[in-house]
Amino acid sequence: MSFCKNCGNKTSELDKFCSSCGSAKGVNSITSRDNNINAINSEIKNNNIHIGDTYTYSNKIDPSTLNLTRSFIKPFWSKNKILAKRTTFVSLGSIGSIASIFSLYLSFPSNNAITQITTTIFTVFFIMMFSIGFYIKRSRFQHLIGLVNLETSKKDDIYLTRITCDCPWCDSKMKLRMIGPKENKKHQLLCQRNPSQHRILFDPTALSDIDDN
Repeated sequence: MSFCKNCGNKTSELDKFCSSCGSAKGVNSITSRDNNINAINSEIKNNNIHIGDTYTYSNKIDPSTLNLTRSFIKPFWSKNKILAKRTTFVSLGSIGSIASIFSLYLSFPSNNAITQITTTIFTVFFIMMFSIGFYIKRSRFQHLIGLVNLETSKKDDIYLTRITCDCPWCDSKMKLRMIGPKENKKHQLLCQRNPSQHRILFDPTALSDIDDN
């Protein structure tokens, strides 16, 4: 039989913790070093611990309270804001990809660097167009560049859009961006006032469908 050094309660020799106060027998401190924390034979490694008003990646926000707003970017050639038909992306992308790859193959015997670089650029462009047209049929929402996204309507028309909403914590504006590690980028709504902490993982299904009428 032994006694707890903290409260004097009787404890067994086999007990590692006091049943009265919870103190660890023989352990008087918690140590930290090199971004690690040792606590009673347990260790937390390579983690940053923040205690405070951090709202990052909150998934408890009701989308209806955010005032999600979709604004359209009108292409200069379009009268009704439509960028193109999705089928046009697929058709033009597939035909252009085949033609560009064939042209690239023919350009190698000539060793013309400018022709090869130009043809390579067109090949990449048409392959991307085909991929977007094929993928967006299922997702209906895809990031393009910067603050600009591609969305499809019920009639399979593709639009250029920007997404904004109200920050639920500071009443500032939030803008949709694609950020994160290269292999794991995600759509995130970032607050203009406090982008490091006020951010929300974006779910495209929270948006209403685009009505062509």
